[in-house]
Amino acid sequence: MDLAEAELDRRLRRADWRFLLPTPNPRRTLCLATGPLADAVALVSDEVVSAAEPESCDLVVAQDPDSATLERLRLALRPGGACYTEWRRRRVRGAVRTTAALNAAGFEQIACYWPWPSSFTARPRYWIPLDAPGAAAYVRSRDAVAGNRLQRLAAAAAHRARDAALTLGYTPPVCAIGLRPPASADAPTAWLRAGWPEWGLGAPPAKLSRLLLTGGPRSVSKAVTLVFDEPDPHPHLAIKSPRVAASFVPLRREAAALEALGRRAPSARAPGVPRYLFLREVDGVPVVGESAVVGRPLELVLTAETLRSWAMHGADWLVGLTSGAPPRPAAYWWQAIVRPALADVAASFGPVMEPGILESAEAVLRELGDLPPVCEQRDFAPWNVFVTADGQLAVLDWESAAIEGLPALDLLYFLAYLTFNVDRAIRVEDRVAAHRRALDPATTAGAVRRDCLARYFDRLGLAPSQLRPLQVLVWLIHARSDFQHFVADAGGPPPVDALRRSLFLALWREEMRFVTNG
Repeated sequence: MDLAEAELDRRLRRADWRFLLPTPNPRRTLCLATGPLADAVALVSDEVVSAAEPESCDLVVAQDPDSATLERLRLALRPGGACYTEWRRRRVRGAVRTTAALNAAGFEQIACYWPWPSSFTARPRYWIPLDAPGAAAYVRSRDAVAGNRLQRLAAAAAHRARDAALTLGYTPPVCAIGLRPPASADAPTAWLRAGWPEWGLGAPPAKLSRLLLTGGPRSVSKAVTLVFDEPDPHPHLAIKSPRVAASFVPLRREAAALEALGRRAPSARAPGVPRYLFLREVDGVPVVGESAVVGRPLELVLTAETLRSWAMHGADWLVGLTSGAPPRPAAYWWQAIVRPALADVAASFGPVMEPGILESAEAVLRELGDLPPVCEQRDFAPWNVFVTADGQLAVLDWESAAIEGLPALDLLYFLAYLTFNVDRAIRVEDRVAAHRRALDPATTAGAVRRDCLARYFDRLGLAPSQLRPLQVLVWLIHARSDFQHFVADAGGPPPVDALRRSLFLALWREEMRFVTNG
């Protein structure tokens, strides 16, 4: 039976360390652990055993092993296989002691990590490599202290405690990975060093470290490995890996989008797009390498006072995604984008649709005229738009991108989420109210929205009348993701009450009222 999203996500995150192994999906695993760790190992391995013949396993797993257990683990591994152990006892210089124990047992290429926050039940956001000052400095640079005064004080105290623990080497638990020699050329450190010059990153690092980022709200969220040339605190490489098979296609789509944008003439490339480096298949699992983007998410620097400035900056940046190709006829867009979106929403949300609303939407969408193709990013939001040290924009997460998409859709999405951020609108009803206000040009957000769209349409040479169908279409396209989340949450067909909670469906209804009534 398929697991519901919450349980699937919980189990998979307990095994996020697998993205630091030679393969994230081992075929045969000897697991001597119990509880949640054993459940997670069973979910990501083809076969799990509690006893194994010599050299029969790709992965071995244990908690707090003694020397005899480490010997048993080493013997069970194939050459090049990986050993993952968790050392939960509180010990000063725990990583040094762990490394010594694994070395004595015959393992090599040993790396120790601290999942932080350090409680596994708290969904670690980072797997911090120990004895890696560059990676640790990067984590410190990402600290965000938000919320009320008490929350800010608590977060600041947690950050100080983390930094002290790293300095003192007192970081329980210590999670260690080692390989049984001889390691193959596909071992992570080996292939990263081999590819470094080929990817235009310069000479291979004298000391290379990997920081694993494991945020994101769902099982489909990707794990990201940042690779550092120690002790430089700026990562050179980002490697995205999927937790579930449902993320394979989006990840390959991201690779295709970045590769296509990278092939454009230098004068036609939008600045701040990660540079595509590779698409690698690891036992059938795609991983994508791209240049690392360093900066702060726009959502952390956006304020009501800077709303107009950042909105205009985003609108100008999106102009750079135009391809310069001539307009395509309306019939092309109808077949490629509009009709599939209408059909999907009708099939997914039909039970909660008001009579006649889809027909009214179709009538508005028929107004869509000939439009030039642009690369749609399709998740152009303040959490994916970063502000670099020099104040420029850089954009992450291209897995939803459409190489041949429609203009203005990214901008409409972006402006809506800027408003949500400034209004601190979290609940669906609060976001709908914020969007309703932003549709009124007499409000501050409405004036910003009007002026940004006018500027964007003018720079692309588009008629203002083209906006009406586009502002209806954007939320139909995004409503698909809401439905997919509802299916995952329910572990099957979602209940009607879930469909009624769709943010994008609610925003689409607001747009329909606006274009119909003004």
